[in-house]
Amino acid sequence: MRVQLKFRPLEEGTVLPFNYNYDVYTQILEKMAIVSPELAHQVEVSNVDYFTFSRVMVRERQLIPDRGIKVLSDEVSLYVSSSSAELMKAIVEGFIQAPALRLGDSSFMAEDVKILKEPPIKDGALFSTLSPVVVRTVKLVRDRMKVWDLYPDDDAFFDKLRKVMLRRYSAINGSMPEDRDFSIDVIKFKPVRIMIREGYYRGSLMIFRYHGSREIARFGYENGFGEKTRYGFGMVKLIDEGPEGGGQG
Repeated sequence: MRVQLKFRPLEEGTVLPFNYNYDVYTQILEKMAIVSPELAHQVEVSNVDYFTFSRVMVRERQLIPDRGIKVLSDEVSLYVSSSSAELMKAIVEGFIQAPALRLGDSSFMAEDVKILKEPPIKDGALFSTLSPVVVRTVKLVRDRMKVWDLYPDDDAFFDKLRKVMLRRYSAINGSMPEDRDFSIDVIKFKPVRIMIREGYYRGSLMIFRYHGSREIARFGYENGFGEKTRYGFGMVKLIDEGPEGGGQG
């Protein structure tokens, strides 16, 4: 299930900070807790990432290097997605009851919530990321084990991504998918770095073509590709390659 939340900035000249992911994450939990405190606590303490969300989409904007993104449009959008209808219901109802969203020093008010239609995902589907995909490993550096973020041009990226997706699928669904084989062909990517609390996560905004398991494709669409999706990583949209072109799934 996927929803689009539209927010109105409460002040003219609102500046969206560059690193707002953790603020969004904590406030999603807060909205969930309004409706179901037990569910919110379960999601917060679990090692499993049950949802994902997009970057805050700002249609008209101005980059202010030392501060963030100045919002020039009348509204901004945020997409939230999960395979759990119960979780999404709690998030939606939470935002309806408490529509305020604060990111850094800027405040927004939710004015519209729209449930999006689930698109069919065919073999060879073309995806574009709405938030960067994070894939991590551990490397020995100077006699110490260090967490290492991988990019698609690293040979270990695809093997690690496959293991991550299978592990997450099993953790959420309680079993492995019938078809476990899939591959992605990255058409282009852009490395990005986002701060979550005191640490940085490095991920990739990219366009890629997906082949293989329909179960994993649907899982990735609903819950995000890669790791740490609860912090706003790994959300994708389906690119419509039909005669009319364009479109978001």
